[in-house]
Amino acid sequence: MHVVGLRETISLVRRRKYFIAIFVAASLAILAIALASTSNRYTATAGLVLERKEAPMLEAVTELQSEERDRSAVETQMDIISSRVLAGRVVDALNLVDHPWFNTYLPVDPESLGLLQVIRQKLSQAAAAIGLDLWNEPKKLPPVSVQRDQAITNFLAKLSVTRSGESFAVFVHVSTPDPELSAALANTVAKVYVTWLQDIKRQAMSDAVTFLRDRAGQIAARIADNERKIADFSRLNDLASEARDDVLRQQIDGTNQQLTTARGELAAIQARREQARLLLDRADEVEGATLTSPLLTTLRGDLARIIRERAQYASNLGANHPQVLKADAELTSLSKMIDGEIHRILEDLAGEERIAADRVRQLETQIGDLKGQLRDRGLAEIRLRELERDLLADQKLHDLIVARLGGLDPYAEITRPSAQVVSVAAVPTQPAFPQKSRIMLGGLIGAALLAVILAVGLEAVDTRIRSAQRIAQVVQLPNLASIPRLKQPWFRREHRDPLTHLAEAKRSSYTEALRSLYLASAIRLPMARPALLFTSPLDSEGTAEVAAGFAWAAANDRVRTVLVDLDPRSGLSDGSADANWPGLASVLTGQCTLADSLRPLSGIPGLDVLHGGFDHDRTPIDFLSSQNMRWLVEELRASHEMIVICCAPVLILEDADGLAPFVDGVLLVARFGRTSEQELASAANRLRINHAPLIGAALSDVDPHGQPDQQALSAANYPRRAKAYLGR
Repeated sequence: MHVVGLRETISLVRRRKYFIAIFVAASLAILAIALASTSNRYTATAGLVLERKEAPMLEAVTELQSEERDRSAVETQMDIISSRVLAGRVVDALNLVDHPWFNTYLPVDPESLGLLQVIRQKLSQAAAAIGLDLWNEPKKLPPVSVQRDQAITNFLAKLSVTRSGESFAVFVHVSTPDPELSAALANTVAKVYVTWLQDIKRQAMSDAVTFLRDRAGQIAARIADNERKIADFSRLNDLASEARDDVLRQQIDGTNQQLTTARGELAAIQARREQARLLLDRADEVEGATLTSPLLTTLRGDLARIIRERAQYASNLGANHPQVLKADAELTSLSKMIDGEIHRILEDLAGEERIAADRVRQLETQIGDLKGQLRDRGLAEIRLRELERDLLADQKLHDLIVARLGGLDPYAEITRPSAQVVSVAAVPTQPAFPQKSRIMLGGLIGAALLAVILAVGLEAVDTRIRSAQRIAQVVQLPNLASIPRLKQPWFRREHRDPLTHLAEAKRSSYTEALRSLYLASAIRLPMARPALLFTSPLDSEGTAEVAAGFAWAAANDRVRTVLVDLDPRSGLSDGSADANWPGLASVLTGQCTLADSLRPLSGIPGLDVLHGGFDHDRTPIDFLSSQNMRWLVEELRASHEMIVICCAPVLILEDADGLAPFVDGVLLVARFGRTSEQELASAANRLRINHAPLIGAALSDVDPHGQPDQQALSAANYPRRAKAYLGR
């Protein structure tokens, strides 16, 4: 990322100095016109202090309101001061509806008009003269209510309310072109606000007393009604004594005990019945059963005895003995009798179970009824307590209202506002706006900063060539030299022939740059008696000056040089000693020889000039065929050691493309801050298509202080030191 430093910023400012200067001057001119058309505004300030605590009287209206004013309360009062309601009172108090500064529907005094308003008035008068209405001005005044609303709006535009930090001091500012009117308005706003607060409190106090008196009567009637309701409710629900609750709870406890006993008996009966059922299902377990009755016990004893006797008979007499068979018959009979007894016991247990279950249900129902009675009494007591609380609240509220009424009545006609004026607005002596010196200074700084920002933006989108490095990046050609700009006095900027200037030139950074170009080109032209073509993408790129300077540097190096001017608009022949000297056109038409057309320069020994001598509507390529061009180059090589050809721009005429095959090198000239990257690249591509022997480029008219970088340093980068060193 490239970081723009101070040096590059200064360079940017130097490159765009004219744009910055014009922009700043235009901005200051517009600002000066705006200030001239703006009338002075005087600001008067009145101070108010809001009370930190409200008066005790107001507490009756603002129940549970905090005594301390918070920030929102103060800001609310500031909004009230700047409200349309209060502004309307001020407008009515000072009759601002009749003032043209506030009621813009009224005609304005010509002496109080600003510059822009005067211009507008003149335009309106001129348009009215021809029957036009530019501003849609009303033909007649609107209703008074509309005028009053307009006066309120314009007054609020001149009013502002501020506070100092978190304090309770509020300042009212009014700005108008009239200092006395500003002071009168500020004081009126403060006075009207204080009076308005006092009226509001007085009305609120009166309303509060009336309301509290009505409310006290309503609450007294409600207290009497609640007392009657409590007495009736207590009588209907038998809530006079709490002993009944104790009896109900004792009954519930006793019934719960009976219910528990009944449930235990029911469970025992169900267990015995289940046991009897199991005995019937499994007759082999009768011996171990716990189910008993007198008969069942006797039968079980007989059964055990017969079982023993049968066992003895079976062991002594055999299984088929009559005694054994008799014992089996008795066993069968006893088993049937035992089963019958068990069935009887089961029936008895079923009856007992039904009786126990019915008793349990009766006890549960009785307990539910008792609990319902107790619950109903509880709800009735809750309702009774609610009625008692309502009665107590109404009694307290009634006492509070009566007490407040006793405190309010003595002050019903005496109210003190919650704000007071502590600072009366004085008549201002100095205008608050516009502060012209500060505004002009700020405008100058702002315009300069904005101009620099715009210059940076223009620089970002500017693709014009300003450095040798950029030439190498765009066309892949080395920049052989950067020719500095020739400085001329502002009072003497006439056009001069480059050759005439070079003949009179002394050693300087400009001539050293030309020598640098010559030396760099000579290294790239190792052949003997080379021909070098100078061209540029477009006109006015400094091709003629660079070509003339190159020829001058070669002549100073004791090299016999000829400068061939094939650009009809180069200006090399302007200001010559003999403007009618025959040129190349005369040679080609047979009017003179080539030697006669060569004009030596007395101020530059070893340099001859061959002008084209062509009409402006025709170019050298119209006369120079390939054979003529080859003949011309050969003839010039026979008499000179260096041939310098100045040709027309590449992107305008095809002369350079046609002459490229007959020269040993082509040098592309770009002008600093004028030739764009696209133009330079297009010219180089055009020459490469025609196989022109490009050896490099030259950057002309370079401003050393306007270069974005200083990588290729030369004497042009140090003009002061070079001038001091050369003694000029």
